[in-house]
Amino acid sequence: MTNDQLKQLQEYAAALLSPDEIAILLNLPLDERKSFTVRCRSQQGSVEYEAFHRGRLQTKLELRQNIIKLAKAGSPAAEPLVLRFLKEQNID
Repeated sequence: MTNDQLKQLQEYAAALLSPDEIAILLNLPLDERKSFTVRCRSQQGSVEYEAFHRGRLQTKLELRQNIIKLAKAGSPAAEPLVLRFLKEQNID
């Protein structure tokens, strides 16, 4: 993939599009879409995997930061979500 395609991949993943949808937007040939999807989802270390998950995780981070701000401001809907985040992060 070109650097421009990797940037687009990361941008589209940040918009929470699936690898299948991203393949279409990138105008990948039909015969390359399945392998692209596999690389995005499960081939750790591939440039596609890294770009896809970097974009997805950037959005996840931004959403969590906003939820934490809401919880700190006293939002009763946000507080249980923050508690769940804490449990997910629990390091023994």
